[in-house]
Amino acid sequence: MRYSGMALGVLEVLLPGKQLDDSRLVEELVDDPCCSREQLQLQPAVSVPAFFTCPISLDLMSDPVTLSTGMTYDRASIEQWLGDGHNTCPATNQVLVAQDLIPNHTLRRLIQDWCVTNSEVSGVERIPTPRKAAVEQAQQHLRRLVNRIAQGFLLDGSLKKLWSLAKEGAGEKNRKCLVEAGAVTILAGALGELGMDITNKCSSSNRDLIAACEDGLATIALVLPLAAESDKKALAASRPMAALCWVLSLGSTDAKINAAEVIQSVLAADNNLKAVVGCAAAPGAIQGLVSLLKQNQMYPSAVHASLKCLLSLCIPKKNRLAAINADAIGALIQLLPAETERGNIGHAFALLEVLASCAEGREAISNLESLAIPMIVKSMVGISELATEHAVAALWAIISFSSNRSVLHTALQAGAFTKLLMLLPSECSLRSKLKAREILKLLNTDHWSCCNNPCRPTGSRHEMKSCVAVTSMV
Repeated sequence: MRYSGMALGVLEVLLPGKQLDDSRLVEELVDDPCCSREQLQLQPAVSVPAFFTCPISLDLMSDPVTLSTGMTYDRASIEQWLGDGHNTCPATNQVLVAQDLIPNHTLRRLIQDWCVTNSEVSGVERIPTPRKAAVEQAQQHLRRLVNRIAQGFLLDGSLKKLWSLAKEGAGEKNRKCLVEAGAVTILAGALGELGMDITNKCSSSNRDLIAACEDGLATIALVLPLAAESDKKALAASRPMAALCWVLSLGSTDAKINAAEVIQSVLAADNNLKAVVGCAAAPGAIQGLVSLLKQNQMYPSAVHASLKCLLSLCIPKKNRLAAINADAIGALIQLLPAETERGNIGHAFALLEVLASCAEGREAISNLESLAIPMIVKSMVGISELATEHAVAALWAIISFSSNRSVLHTALQAGAFTKLLMLLPSECSLRSKLKAREILKLLNTDHWSCCNNPCRPTGSRHEMKSCVAVTSMV
């Protein structure tokens, strides 16, 4: 077995006066009392190519990076050099115009190949791929996928691969990379194309088209919070919006949630888009959102996404009428008694207040007054400040403008008077207190205070007089 000259040189220094050659190395050292056989597991000599070693540490580079001068160093060594305050290239002493460290992927791969080649002979371990280099490789792959999708390759698995990379551990950097690569606009176009294909082929059973559409939508929903407003407006075009409406009607539950979140995000980017979307596709979108609300009342995320999107869509009156015609009020009345998420309850009452702001909404609530009014009264206290505010405001709109006086009587029988009195000294919002006072005055002007009125609240004449006195003070 042959041993390196360097090893012999070191040993000659350690053992002065001994003339050693590699054939007698082990025998000589074994006789030395300071050495043991365990210390003599010497490896065959390996000649490391000079351009694989770092000029600073003289060690094999594990993460080679190149400076602006063209010289390559190991990342850890040059970062320490620069961190110590130096602004020159260690090898050439040139002043650095910029301290950017450019990964030398080609050299790193050559070093890795060399390590693999010499691993069996000398036990050299393969250097791992640096994390930064791995992230950069993943981002290059993302850009290639985006370009492929832009070229129209929509059914070759590119959309699924893009979704997988966007949601993995390094997702935040990957998502930023996608936004910078213009992925939102490109995916919006792809979504429109897939939606057209699905509609033209009437292929709700075409699994490939549907899966690709849902994968693209999932990626959009993930990166949209980081996107610019111009990217979001691309989704408001007729074809992408039609595709979103199709997903709301026929997609999976997860896809419907994604569609609702995307539409809500698009509408939040520009108030003018509410009317544009309403004219183009809101009836289909609203019908799908109400269906999502009805069919998935046991899934808080589905309820949350549907309510938030409906709230954004129902600002224009035309969209409110579309929601009322789609039975949004019936869906809310069914949802509220069973809902346990306080945030969702608050959003539900906010939507009910918006729908109650038009005559058609109040009429729809009046038609369900035996269910709706007691539920509203019950929820005015004890859930959340948001729920209280919107529930009181909805009741005020119903009582103030409804032509059906039975609504007033139903509210009294449900205990509205007592609940409203409880709100006045509470810590609810000022708007809640103002609306509560106005409702109490409306209740006090009615004939319920007459003792013979069968609709009057239960309690003694003295309690009723006290209520009237309190009401006159508010």
